[in-house]
Amino acid sequence: MKFYKVKIWSLFSLIIFFFITFSGLFLSKVYDLQFNNAEYFQEQALSYRVKTEVLESRRGNIYDKNLVVLASSTNSYDIGIYPNKIDDIKNLASLLSSLLNVDTNLLLTKLVENDRFFYAARNVNYQIGNEIKTWRLQGIEVIPSNKRIIHEASIEKIIGKVDTDQNGIEGLELYYDSVLKGIDGKIQYEAAPDGTIIPQAKIVTTQPIHGEDLILTIDSEYQYLSQNLCFEALKNTDAFNCSIVFANANTGEILISVEEKNSNEHLNINLISARAQYEPGSSFKIFSVGLALDKGLINENTVFLVDDYIEIIEGSCNYDYQGYKGCYKDFLRHEPYNLTVKEIIERSSNVGAILATENLEISQLEDFLISFGFNQKTGVELTGESKGSFSEYKTCKTCLSSLSIGYSVNVTQLQMVKAYSTIVNGGKGIELTLIKKPQNFENQNQVISEDLSVRMKNLLINVVEGENGTGRSVRKENLIIGGKTGTSRTHIEGVGYSNSRFNTSFTGFVETENGPIVGSVILWGASVSPYTEYVTGGSTAAPIFKSIIEYLIPGSK
Repeated sequence: MKFYKVKIWSLFSLIIFFFITFSGLFLSKVYDLQFNNAEYFQEQALSYRVKTEVLESRRGNIYDKNLVVLASSTNSYDIGIYPNKIDDIKNLASLLSSLLNVDTNLLLTKLVENDRFFYAARNVNYQIGNEIKTWRLQGIEVIPSNKRIIHEASIEKIIGKVDTDQNGIEGLELYYDSVLKGIDGKIQYEAAPDGTIIPQAKIVTTQPIHGEDLILTIDSEYQYLSQNLCFEALKNTDAFNCSIVFANANTGEILISVEEKNSNEHLNINLISARAQYEPGSSFKIFSVGLALDKGLINENTVFLVDDYIEIIEGSCNYDYQGYKGCYKDFLRHEPYNLTVKEIIERSSNVGAILATENLEISQLEDFLISFGFNQKTGVELTGESKGSFSEYKTCKTCLSSLSIGYSVNVTQLQMVKAYSTIVNGGKGIELTLIKKPQNFENQNQVISEDLSVRMKNLLINVVEGENGTGRSVRKENLIIGGKTGTSRTHIEGVGYSNSRFNTSFTGFVETENGPIVGSVILWGASVSPYTEYVTGGSTAAPIFKSIIEYLIPGSK
């Protein structure tokens, strides 16, 4: 009996021990929660009441040189939906579809199949968003946002695009995304369960930092007029594309940059002046002849007996030579005649240009062309710019001949504008730009001598002023205009060189009070000439160049 009493007492004592121990632990935990972690729980409780709203930053505006707004952002809304909070999805689908111009069944399907938040629409008109707000329907969130608007269609491709989150994805919007894009702010406040702000509660506001504006060098008025010229040219020539670029030859500031498509079948490319490569044809002769002048191999009055064809590879004009073609011909057949170098450029003789440059080393010519900016990007503020290329001349028997007349080389339109600017501005290298910014002309590189610049420039003037000049249609009284026509067969991917489609161009300049302005007009894949039976740069591109000159210089019509 005594034994059992001891056993019971021991068991009771053990129970008491565990009770005291666990009570102590419990009280310790309570104390810890109440005092040591009180701040934590207060914050947790507060977090359920604190609401945060984003104060969206505004993307910077883009202006033309005269501060005309080209691109801006306007207030809009994103319409978000929480499907699991919607009581009547059919009614909601019907209401939203009419306002948002979306298919009712499609929206209903998304509401049924989704159990998580999704956007019914992004960048919705501000007035429409406000109307949806007034419904006060549970499960719909109307979120402030910004919508990008392009105010001038003619410059849309240059400006580029932004996505629904206002991130730049193309053109200047992409290149200057970090500049144009701001930093969102926020507002934090305590709210009651119904969402209303608690009176006298703390409100913390972080103001948004809006994006910076851009001022372009482009004149929107000239841009619009040039666009209309492109539309007309595409209709008259049946070309695939039309592109126009004009720039100040001293500063590199681009005044006009227009491109339009007639067909998406070929050359379906945006920013064609920077990205598309082509063989320039005769507009390239000024560079090969210029180098021969610089080396003292010829002068402007050196005479050559020029036939209507020349064989670089013997017998190549009599049969289809397999490999590199060795037969070069002038555009029109003619009897042999004597031509000076000046007349060779004036008439744009292929045979004459080959004869005038035949003593050059091709490596010398390539180095000369590289100094003008060929085979390298211009650095203009556009993504995806091409650098062009030269053919591999080490295994090419005819590359010097073909390069001297604008074949066996791929260039971009912007490269041609840059290089012609160097010819006419005294021989200085310039950097093309679309952005108005401080200029530093002290560091301009002297690419060619001033003397060579004048000599090459005079050859271009004679193309316009000469009796037989291929660019004489550009001639205008009381204006100094020079330039060079270019015609080359269009290379169509998967097909090869076309016998009926030509890249026709005119690259030239006009003297103004503010220095020379250089321009390039290209019709890509032209097949019809509105003025002559022949599709050439002189008959298709040159008239457009002349019309733009009349816009640029008041009173010149």
